[in-house]
Amino acid sequence: MYLKNAARKEIERIDKIMENLELIDGEKTDSLVKVMNSYHEDLKSFFGKKQYLQALETAFIVWAYVDAGLHLKVFRVPDSIKNMFTV
Repeated sequence: MYLKNAARKEIERIDKIMENLELIDGEKTDSLVKVMNSYHEDLKSFFGKKQYLQALETAFIVWAYVDAGLHLKVFRVPDSIKNMFTV
């Protein structure tokens, strides 16, 4: 039950991040965004299959891509969710 709740929480967090993500340079980020979207879809698929550990791992991968993009200044997020990242 703990993994399920943790995975659900991460899905909500990643959904919020993806909804608020602003691309600064679309040309540089196209490939990165495709990978992130693929992992985001996988995250939900794992959860639907009750593979909660895999869902958590996938959520962390998406988060890491976004965090890296923020450091590289190819993404922007609103101040209201900036505290989720290391920038």
